[in-house]
Amino acid sequence: MQQFQSLQRLLIFYTLTLLAMLSVYYFTMFYEIRQDNKQDSIESFYALQYEISELANPNNTDIKKVLKKPFLKDISYQLIFMMPSGQTYIHRHTRPNEREFRGITFPNVIASLPSSSNHYSASTVNNNALIGTIELESGHKIYTILRHKPLDINWISYRYWLPLMIAIMFFTMALLYTLKRRANWEQLLVYTDELSSHAKDAYITPPFIENKTTAEFLRLGHALSRISYQLHNNHRRITTLKHRLERLVDHAPLPMLMIMRHGQISFFNQRFEQVFATPFQSDSNYQLTDFVFSEDETTQALLYKLVELRVTRTLLVYGLHNKKAYQLHITPWFGEHGQVHGFTVLLNNINEMVNQSADLQQRNQQLQRQLDEFNTLKSTMGHDLRLPLEAMIDTLEPIDPSTLTAKQNKTVTILIQTSHSMLTMLNDMLDIGEIEVRKARLNIEAVDLYKLGQEVSQSVVERTKNQGLELLYFFTPDSPRCIDTDHKRLQQILRNLLDNAVKFTTAGYVALTIDTVSNTEVLSIKNRTLIDINKDTNTPENTDINKENASHAAHDWVRFSIKDSGIGIDIAKQHQLLTYLNQNNNQNNRQSQSSQANNPSKNQNLNYIQHNSTEKGLGLNNANSFARLLGGFIEIKSTVAKGSTFNLYLPCKRPNYQPVYHLNPHLTQIHLLAVIKQPLRADYLRRLCAYLSIPATISTFIDRSTLQQLRERLAKEKQSLAPILLLDYEYYEEVNIALSNQALASDKDIDFEKIKSINTENIAALHKKAEDELSVYIDRQQALNSLLADTALPKILVSMKAERRIPSMLLDRCDGFLNKPIDVALLLSELLRLTLAVRQTLIQPENIEEDTKENTQENSSQLVTAVDEASSETLAPLILVVEDSLTNQKIACKILAKLGYRSVVAEDGQQALDKLKEQRQEIALILMDCRMPVMDGLQATQAIRAQGDDIPIVALTANNTEEDRSTCLQVGMDEFLAKPINKLKLQEILQTFIKN
Repeated sequence: MQQFQSLQRLLIFYTLTLLAMLSVYYFTMFYEIRQDNKQDSIESFYALQYEISELANPNNTDIKKVLKKPFLKDISYQLIFMMPSGQTYIHRHTRPNEREFRGITFPNVIASLPSSSNHYSASTVNNNALIGTIELESGHKIYTILRHKPLDINWISYRYWLPLMIAIMFFTMALLYTLKRRANWEQLLVYTDELSSHAKDAYITPPFIENKTTAEFLRLGHALSRISYQLHNNHRRITTLKHRLERLVDHAPLPMLMIMRHGQISFFNQRFEQVFATPFQSDSNYQLTDFVFSEDETTQALLYKLVELRVTRTLLVYGLHNKKAYQLHITPWFGEHGQVHGFTVLLNNINEMVNQSADLQQRNQQLQRQLDEFNTLKSTMGHDLRLPLEAMIDTLEPIDPSTLTAKQNKTVTILIQTSHSMLTMLNDMLDIGEIEVRKARLNIEAVDLYKLGQEVSQSVVERTKNQGLELLYFFTPDSPRCIDTDHKRLQQILRNLLDNAVKFTTAGYVALTIDTVSNTEVLSIKNRTLIDINKDTNTPENTDINKENASHAAHDWVRFSIKDSGIGIDIAKQHQLLTYLNQNNNQNNRQSQSSQANNPSKNQNLNYIQHNSTEKGLGLNNANSFARLLGGFIEIKSTVAKGSTFNLYLPCKRPNYQPVYHLNPHLTQIHLLAVIKQPLRADYLRRLCAYLSIPATISTFIDRSTLQQLRERLAKEKQSLAPILLLDYEYYEEVNIALSNQALASDKDIDFEKIKSINTENIAALHKKAEDELSVYIDRQQALNSLLADTALPKILVSMKAERRIPSMLLDRCDGFLNKPIDVALLLSELLRLTLAVRQTLIQPENIEEDTKENTQENSSQLVTAVDEASSETLAPLILVVEDSLTNQKIACKILAKLGYRSVVAEDGQQALDKLKEQRQEIALILMDCRMPVMDGLQATQAIRAQGDDIPIVALTANNTEEDRSTCLQVGMDEFLAKPINKLKLQEILQTFIKN
């Protein structure tokens, strides 16, 4: 039966099904019998209650009469009758073959007397008996125990033996059917073994066709016979086709050949012999390159090394003798194990087609030049025609209809509608969809400038990384968090200017800074702006914009500075660009376009400026227009080869001063040591530390003398401040690369030809200069290595590169890592986390009032309170990570460490329960994987909730579906987080559930 395992499994499944059905039947039947017996006891109790309640003042004789009634005939009972005088009577009755009642039991059942009844009664039912209490209004009490009837199984009854007999009958039928199918399979297998595709030339019927068998076996046997016969026919057909194919290939009108794996030609047809005038000789060693060549070097190399070709290719080649062009179609053919055995090649004469293609290409180039000229003309026409239409629209729309007569209002309305229709038609004709700058409609609302700056900066992070640039973003602490403006337009302006800065910067940095300026400062900015300030209505001469900003009267304008270290713009082009954009964007400029038509030289100059502005600042005209629509303007500062600065000024309307960088008294106990490559970033960090009162030593380089001074200062502050190092990886990389380059340069051989033209003093000076530069970089590298070797000093590494691209040796020596542009919240969190252990051991200052002489008494008391709170700072919250994957454990713990949390790991649900039991007071939240061995996350969560523990549990799962989310929430989890873990989403969840 082993070779018929499918039949065996089918029989076992059928048997188990019958057994399961029998078990369910007998269980249900016995359960119903037991329930009936319980119901009989309940009915007997209610009958006894009714009989006794009918007696006004019963005595023992009355009770005996009641007990002799039929409803207690077949029930074992114990009845305790207690009279008001305290006299007690006990009555018992036990069915045959049942144990006697032992002892006297007073049921503990509480009853209450309804207002409309003259007796109390209560009862409880268990698996064996009914226990009840009856108390009459006269003071008589009856305690009774009624045993349930035992299970009485009468196996002679059909309801007990009939299902079993039916199951046995069905099992016998299944067994007989299985044995019959086994015999059929044995016959079919024997018949299959005897079939031979080479011996059967006719259709042979199955041997069991005359026996009684099922239809599927007959059909299977017929199918096997037909397959056997068809195989033989296919073999004969393949042989015929092989001979036919040989004749077709040999007489084909196109040159065809076969090439072996190593490039040797094994066969070519008669047409190939005619075209290349070479008869085929089996003993000759022909190569494909003996007949054709390619003008393309890559194709020619492929012809020499066909063994590397594994896909079908179509190549352009030329005959060596006739110089005609051929289309060579080469296809590799593979063996059964996937290795290349050879190639089939087909040559097609396309010489005439190549000549025609060359002529068409030449004509196409001429047409393309004409098309480019037409596109240029179309762009110029669109620009020149759109400007007066937009100026007309901007002039007409602000007119107040209430100040006009009906006729004038109708005329203005017609002019506005006609102008819009003409502008729409012009845009449709020129295929322009999003260039209606002047026609833009603003949506003024409160805009969060800090978040907007972050979003715009993040949009160019990848581009700056790819170009090797540093990206800087700084929001000055005293700037308003929100102002009223158009979010979309402001975002477009900043993104436009930032994209251009990245585009035209090949090395260095790109920075976005947001700060505030006053009207006085804006008045000094005239010639560098993209508008004529003296004629613009948005000039700071109108100071009404600050009526709602009395607390910050100097904050009249918000300045967005986009600064880069790119190629810059010279002074002449700046003036040309300003003149061109002012003429095109000034709403009050109503000059006639006819003057431009009469002055060709001026038009040429404008075209040049337009082309130049398009190259340097793509969409600068649009950005300037949007800035004017928002009531602001753009300023240009640029120096050739040093970079450019584009400042966007917007009026500070209805500012909201929400804190961006939150003050923390613990930060005053930290001494930040920062080595930053970029001076502008170092300046930003100094301003931030000054605002947050963080003692800081920030420099753009460090050498041994500076390091010695720093160590002396740290030694003095050892008991009062916790030091921490912030190292710029780009500075570290610059020092190492420069040192390597200097070492290589010093090892190069001197060019003796150049020595002849240089005197001895110059040579000595060059050597001296090289040695000085080398000593400087060696000094800086030694200082860096000394800092990194200090294990007691916490270190944070910052870089534009991803963490995986930083050398692991350097990462192991650092305690934290942050990406640029630096997220201030993450930086402060890392500073507090890494200095926590040292800060807890610091000596608090005895007299805080001396450091705050300028503060009031109230402020001094608040500062003392803050320091007291800082001294009692607790450890960071502990997170339990339940994850069976070692890689996922490391990733989760690393992310938690960066967010400022401690972590402990459990590999399965059972370990999680043990860890939670040991460290429940410390653990603040659980990150629970759903699928784990031993005990999965769902079971572990149910066990935790069953213990009454309400600790927050966050599900971790790779299946981010609504069904999985619903399942996790049903078992008691609080939140759902999909893998791979999103750092920002995890931080948001932790902040939600961990309040302190």
